[in-house]
Amino acid sequence: MKLSWPGKSSLKSRLITLLLGCNTLLLLSLTLSFICYHSPAVSPALPDSTLSLFASLQLTLALLGSAGVAALLSQRIDWIISEPIRDLSRKMEIVSRSQDYRVRVERAGEDELAVLFACFNNMLAEISIRDERLALHSEELEMEVAVRTLELSEVNRQLEASLESVREAMQSAQSASRAKSDFLAQMSHEIRTPMYGVLGMTELLLGTDLTREQTRYVDTVRRSGEALLSIINNILDFSKIEAGRMELEQIPFDLHQLASDAIAICAEDAARKGLELALELEPGLPRTFTGDPGRLRQVMVNLLGNAVKFTLKGSVRLSLAVAEPPAVVRVSVADTGIGIAPEAQQRIFNQFTQGDESMTRKYGGTGLGLAIARQLTELMGGALELESEPGRGSRFSFTARLEVHEETPRPERCCTALRDKRVLLASDDEETRDGIGEQLDSWGMDLECVADAPDAFCRIVTAPFDVAILDHRLAGTDGVELAATIRTVPAGRTIRILLLTEREEQAADPRLAELQATTFPRRPLQQEGLYRALMAALGMDDEDRLAAGCCGAPAPRQRQVLLVEDNAVNQEVGRGMLESLGCRVKVVEDGAAAVSEVQQNRYDVVFMDCQMPVLDGLEATRRIRAWEQGSGDRVPIVALTAYAMPGDRVACLEAGADDYLSKPFTCDQIAKTMERLLDGTAPAPATDGEAATDEPLEVISHDKMSGALEMIRTLPGNRGVEILRKVVDLYLASTPALLQTMREAESGGDAEKLKAAAHSFKSSSANLGALRLAGVCMELESLGRAGSTEGALPLLHQVEEEYRLVRDALRGGPLC
Repeated sequence: MKLSWPGKSSLKSRLITLLLGCNTLLLLSLTLSFICYHSPAVSPALPDSTLSLFASLQLTLALLGSAGVAALLSQRIDWIISEPIRDLSRKMEIVSRSQDYRVRVERAGEDELAVLFACFNNMLAEISIRDERLALHSEELEMEVAVRTLELSEVNRQLEASLESVREAMQSAQSASRAKSDFLAQMSHEIRTPMYGVLGMTELLLGTDLTREQTRYVDTVRRSGEALLSIINNILDFSKIEAGRMELEQIPFDLHQLASDAIAICAEDAARKGLELALELEPGLPRTFTGDPGRLRQVMVNLLGNAVKFTLKGSVRLSLAVAEPPAVVRVSVADTGIGIAPEAQQRIFNQFTQGDESMTRKYGGTGLGLAIARQLTELMGGALELESEPGRGSRFSFTARLEVHEETPRPERCCTALRDKRVLLASDDEETRDGIGEQLDSWGMDLECVADAPDAFCRIVTAPFDVAILDHRLAGTDGVELAATIRTVPAGRTIRILLLTEREEQAADPRLAELQATTFPRRPLQQEGLYRALMAALGMDDEDRLAAGCCGAPAPRQRQVLLVEDNAVNQEVGRGMLESLGCRVKVVEDGAAAVSEVQQNRYDVVFMDCQMPVLDGLEATRRIRAWEQGSGDRVPIVALTAYAMPGDRVACLEAGADDYLSKPFTCDQIAKTMERLLDGTAPAPATDGEAATDEPLEVISHDKMSGALEMIRTLPGNRGVEILRKVVDLYLASTPALLQTMREAESGGDAEKLKAAAHSFKSSSANLGALRLAGVCMELESLGRAGSTEGALPLLHQVEEEYRLVRDALRGGPLC
């Protein structure tokens, strides 16, 4: 029997067909065997054994046939099922091993295995398509990464270029900042050197007998010089703050005294305008703090000066209080002035900006003061605030973060000279009575107070007094009239009268001399000044105070001072200032001579100029300090320089100097410096002022520079004429050599030699008022500082021409 295997049948139907075929063959074989064995027609004559054998044979054949059919069926199953599965397994192994997804499994038909192989082939095709897509996407990603990398490279290149430009800009800015600092230091030196002669000689002149008109002229010179010095200081401060080079000191100071000093600085201007200038200290405010007293006073003075300038009538009040315990201090300055418009209140804190910037503005100034004040308060950890209303005054307040300093016990002041003196105080101002009364009580004086003129007159008539302190502004009359009334009675003819004045005109009242009355400014009320005024009113001099152990300053012993200065004119200015302080002065011209002089003689203090020939002041100071290490002595050295940058002070102190004075300086600064070094009593010096204007220069400028010469000429006795003649003679004797030196330097191309000679020529000419000549010398000095002599010849010819004019003016003019 032949079995057919339909190609399109399922695997299940094929297996069922095979099994049915096998069963059919087996049944046919068994049926034939049964028929042959039991049918008599098939085997009637055969014996039973033969039939049995035949039946067995048939059964065996049937079984063999069945086995053959089974083998055939098994082979057919292996071909239909097992072989395709093995083929699939081999293809899967190939795909797994080689990752070749192009392999396919072949299978015809539509049975389950064909469907399985088709799905397997489809899976491989999908995987192959996915790989192709992945490869394509990977290429796209690589291209995108390459583009992004290129863009990042371009950005990095631009960034690097930007950084390089920033570095170049920073270097340029640093170079510009250094150039600006050097320029400011140089300009400070150039301006301060001639101002040293102007302000120094003016201060000496004010200490001589002058008429009221002369005093006014000299005072105008002094104020102009101080105003110019203030502009210089403001510009330097602004430059240091802008460059981040402003450093604050941290030293102990007396805040109460600092506030009193600030009031005293502005008192004269306030009195001239008839303003009440008051100081108010919060009860319990600590006295001693640690901080920068110079900068704190600078802000106070700036705010007070503005308040006085912009207040026409009324008062200006300085108030100090603790803002945040323990050491955040609030300082307020309130006035009754013109006020500030709201739109200008923020603008005024900008540099070079003022509240009124119109062409017709009434008040002057540079517009730097408030900007510097705000920046200084921020450096001190505080802030500057403003409250103002036009027409109703202003209130500036700032805070400063200080540290409370542990106060050392203040020594008892022994002021026995005034003890038990009877004093009558006549004032209708309760604050004045309380302030003066407290001081008089502390000195052991027997005090009585009255509030009006009739009561004061009655007290003097009925009881003896040693001194009467009369307020110029007194209810019922004024102080001068009361003093005149007192002098009309016998009891009032012997009493000493001290008049408290508010304005300079009151102190200059000619009636005071006839009434034998002395004056003292009513505000600000300073303890030391009041004590001196009372001593003067009672006719007690310094010897009396010294003998009584008084707290007034005793007459200092004559100090031995060495002045080291190479400029002949500056030598005479310095000598005059030191001699006016009662010092015995020895002058040498260079650092080498100073070293030799210190080694041979003993001096109380040395004033050392920094810029000198042979040996400069810094090197001379170093050699003196090196020599002192072996001798065991140490002489105080004060460095003098016309430069005013922070590095100059540091350089002087590092060289071994004990202190530093920037030209121009005053007699008071010299005195305080000596007291601080020799006695340890005086505070550090400070300077303030405002603006000055430029004027046309003459051969000898009488408007700007002749104040020093006139002061010298009017010194008491023949001293002024001698000094003046000596100054002029020294100038005329020394300048030809300087001219010759400059000629040699120009012809030989020696820039350093040209700079030194031009500097000396410029300084001495400026001190004599030859400003045009000094200006040309300054140009020559600038060439020398730049390391060049190119272009010096025409300037040298101009110097010679100007010098001839100056020489003729000095020889034939009214100076001598």
